[in-house]
This record gives sequence, C-alpha cells and structure tokens, in this order.
Amino acid sequence: MSRLPKPKIDVEYPHVTIHRLAFGSCHRNKAVKISPQQPIIWDAISSLQPDAFLWTGDAIYTSQKTGISPISLLQYEYDQMLNNETLGYKTFLEKANGGKSSSSSSFLKGGVHGTWDDHDYGGNDYGMEMPERQERQNLFLDFLNVANGETNQEQEQRRRRRKGVYYAVTFGKVPQKVKVIFLDTRSSRSLHCIPSVGAMPLPFGLGSVVSCITRWISAGLKLQEYIPKCKDGKVLDEIQWQWLEEQLLGTDAQINIVVSSIQVLTTNPLFETWGQFPQERNRLLGLLNLVPENKSVVLLSGDVHHGEILDSSVGVKKSMGRTIEVTSSGLTHSCTDPFYGSLCEPILNKWSKHRYRNGYERNYFTGKNFGSIDIHWDGKDGTTTSSSSEMKITIHNNVGKPILGTGSLPLWAYESHFTSEQIANVLGPVDGHMIPLLIRILFALLLLGTSLFLRRNVFAKVLNGGAVGKGGKEKQH
Repeated sequence: MSRLPKPKIDVEYPHVTIHRLAFGSCHRNKAVKISPQQPIIWDAISSLQPDAFLWTGDAIYTSQKTGISPISLLQYEYDQMLNNETLGYKTFLEKANGGKSSSSSSFLKGGVHGTWDDHDYGGNDYGMEMPERQERQNLFLDFLNVANGETNQEQEQRRRRRKGVYYAVTFGKVPQKVKVIFLDTRSSRSLHCIPSVGAMPLPFGLGSVVSCITRWISAGLKLQEYIPKCKDGKVLDEIQWQWLEEQLLGTDAQINIVVSSIQVLTTNPLFETWGQFPQERNRLLGLLNLVPENKSVVLLSGDVHHGEILDSSVGVKKSMGRTIEVTSSGLTHSCTDPFYGSLCEPILNKWSKHRYRNGYERNYFTGKNFGSIDIHWDGKDGTTTSSSSEMKITIHNNVGKPILGTGSLPLWAYESHFTSEQIANVLGPVDGHMIPLLIRILFALLLLGTSLFLRRNVFAKVLNGGAVGKGGKEKQH
C-alpha cells in the first residue's frame, strides 16, 4: 500500500503538547458591562490556563445591525478588542504572555486561532454574495495576528491568497498530536432556499425573526429536496472540499477537531445550519469517515447564543459510532436577551432530539458561556491505547463553573464511523414536518371550495327553477 501524501499544515506547534484547549464565540463589545454582577468572562478563561484558544465565529459585532457593515466599522471593532482593556480580551492576551514580564504561569503557548461567522464577516446571514471579501478576510487574519505570529512566510502567504479563512493547525507530535481544522462556512455559501432577510432594515429587528420563519418553512416543507436550486445549495466550494478531504485522509493526529461556525447536527430548523443544506451535511459527515478508526474526531461550533452538546447517533438504528458536536455561544450575550428572548427556551425544548443524553439532564445552557477540552494522555511513553487516555469537553458559565459536559471520551475507542445509510438517517431539520399539515389545509380548502361550488350551483338551480315556474304561470294567465 502506497503511503498517503502528507497534507499541508498551515500552522504547527510541534513542541506544544495540548492538555487543555478553550473555545468560544459571539463577542459583542457593547454587551460587555463591568460590574460585580457581570464578571469579565476572559478572567474565567484565563483561570483555566488553556494551551490555546479557538474562536468558533463572531469574534466581533459592529454597531450596524442591518445591511452590510463597512470595512471601517469592522476595523474599529477589531481594534477595540485588541486595545480596549475594559473588554477583557487585551488583558487575557497579556496574562497569557506572563503579564508585564515573563512568567512561568504564562499560557496560550499554542496561540489563538479561529474562523469567522456572519457578524465578523460583515452582514447577518451573508454568504458568497458579500462584497469586498478579500478585504474582510485580511482584517480577520490581521486580528488573528497571522502576519506576525508565524515563522513560515510561505504558509502566511498561502492563507492570504485563499478564497476563505479555512486552515489547519497542529499541536504536539505523534502519538500526542492534536489537529484543529477550521472551516469557512461563509465565503462560498449559497443563498438559503428562501433567501434570508436577516440583514434587511425591518422594524424592531424583525429581519432575524422573519429569516428564522422562512428557514422553518423551507425545512418543514422539505423544499431542499424538491427545488433544484435549493437541493444544489453549497456551504463550501470544491477547493475547500478537496482541502478538507486531504486534511482528514489518513491523518496522524490522535485527536481531530473540526470547527464549523454554524451547527452541523442540530434538528432546529430556525437557525443557519448545515442541515439547511442536506447534501452538504451528508458530504461532511461522510468525509469524517476518512479519519482512521483508532483516532478521535469531534465537532465544535458557535453562532446560536446558547450552549449545547449534540450527538449524531441519536435516532440512528444500529449506529456503528457517533460524532459529538459541542456548541459554545455566546461569550457576551444570550438568546434570552432580545425582546423575543422569552421564546428561546421553548424553542430549544421543542427541538431537542439531537442532544447528547437527551432526556437525562438539562442539556442546554442559555447563559453566557465558553468551552474547554481537557486531554489526558496516559503513559510516560505517550501511548494513547490505554483505557485511561481520554478527553472531556465542558461548557462553562461566565465565572468558569462547569455547566454541561460530555464526560470521558476514550481516545483509543472513540468510534465515529457511519455507513452511507446511517449518515442519511442522522436527524436534521429538513424533515417535512409541515407537509401533513399542508395536506390537511389543502384538503380542507378543497372541501370548502367544492362545498361552495355545489351550494352555488344548487342555489342557482333553485333560482332558475323558481324563475321558470313563475314564467310558466304567467303564460297560463
């Protein structure tokens, strides 16, 4: 058997063995309020001393709530994140470097990495239709310190030239190697089946509400299966798909983390998710099978302003394995904050079938949150085949208290492979749950129309009969 070519890795930290990662998404600078009742979440993240931090989308929001944010507003918010100490992120980075002087307590030796979502991209729900994509990409890469944080000039230039912010980073050496693959779900994503109006200037911020309803309708009626342009919608372009296949095929990393800014495994039809593009989601889940059977693979996501743990094996008969997805969102605000926030928990309770350990515990969290991944490498020789080699993924509240967790995921026996049939049966939002109701409504309308038609004809005949009878009597006279 010929040896597989080694995929190109954009960033490598061979001397950083990962024991803890932190991750999070959705940071709105204006939502940061300094008070004893509103602690800075970056202090809680700092207390965990993570080896690296992963942005899973929406590192900033601009003050422009509708339409497309100009480059200048994006630049302003990035500058605020990096330079405004009251927000906490600048202090977080300083602490990671040991404060004012070098210190043995420094952390983030593996750096800060991430991908974007719609708000740091510059427009609510926007995809490939976004103008000035290259300028926006350069701003985001500047925020991640790509220009100064890497020693390999060729790697840096490759990331700048790409159509999108996707890339891969590795930590450590075999057998204690961790690979993080960041996807770009914005730069090449097609319009939704019913195009989103999330960025339109509707009163009271109703653009987001209307876009949730149109996604619900398209999923509830399975329009993605019946309308060709919806069926062929894209999340990634072919270049990114080929790159992702190369990263997963025969990977030598023991733990492989795929970061998607939008959720993959949810059944909720209201959100922007991979499930709104069923063919694309099936293709992604199929590619995860390329990870060798003795390796681990997990998904991380953000976007939805609540935290939860999702499980691909729920509802799949005779499931061979499972893929776990952990969503952490948001760092500064919650789905309960807007004027329609009282609907958040009822919606999350309504669509819950995708959740890990569903029915056994409160399996979502609507407070401010961040996530962590703790890795225990067993054995002095670095072997990962011992039963005590494990990772645990946790969602913490804004003071660092663990709220949700996966429990122990053994590194040597974490099976994530699915057959094609099982992949097709993984629960998703496009399930046609509105079709029976639509049929009943159409049938009722048909009955009503038929009834009105018959009544009209009978009434007309009665009138005509009466007229004929009256005419006959007049003739007799």
